[in-house]
Amino acid sequence: MRYIPTTGWEDGMADLTKRLLRDLADGKRVLWLVSGGSNIPVSAQIMGNISPRLQQKLSIMLADERYGVPDHIDSNWDQLLRGGFRSRKAKLLPVLKAGLNFEQTVNRYEKLAKQAFSNSDSIVAQLGIGESGSIAGILPDSPATEETKSWVVGYQSTPFLRLTLSFMAFRHISAAYAFAFGSMKHLTLTSLRNRSLLLVEQPAQILKQLPEAYVYSDQFGAGV
Repeated sequence: MRYIPTTGWEDGMADLTKRLLRDLADGKRVLWLVSGGSNIPVSAQIMGNISPRLQQKLSIMLADERYGVPDHIDSNWDQLLRGGFRSRKAKLLPVLKAGLNFEQTVNRYEKLAKQAFSNSDSIVAQLGIGESGSIAGILPDSPATEETKSWVVGYQSTPFLRLTLSFMAFRHISAAYAFAFGSMKHLTLTSLRNRSLLLVEQPAQILKQLPEAYVYSDQFGAGV
């Protein structure tokens, strides 16, 4: 895992854009795993830099989602679309579908993820790291930290019913680009860099098990 000191999103956004463009230009079928929150405007801007021609080999799916009707206000996918994310030729793979209960949605996400991973030559993830050391929808000490043979985990956490890719799915990622900014992330990043914690304690430690992982932050100063 490589730690990259930076003052803002620009360096990581440039590197992630280059990676997607390179893999697509090489003719690879690319699955881009995107995230909600502060990653949304970055994803929207990156998408705007990918030509329709290259988008034809690009699929896009969330690394995690919040259960509800497809356009509910807390949905990561709905927030992504409202944040200006637009596709002209890429294959969009939304997790939520009207009329499905929670268990049915988990099963649908599982099938969607397995097929999307299987059909891709390169799997590139854009992720955030939470103050608690969470990654995607995997919170510390949550059911999602339990080792499982499933590609997706669904569970209740306040205030959301969460759906997230599992650690098993994460281990199939080709390259992860993770972003963590602000002083509130300092202790988390110190632990990530300097300690080998159990995944149940700090889920972001999964990044150390991937073939490529890059962590961009303004907190890589003294003590980190």
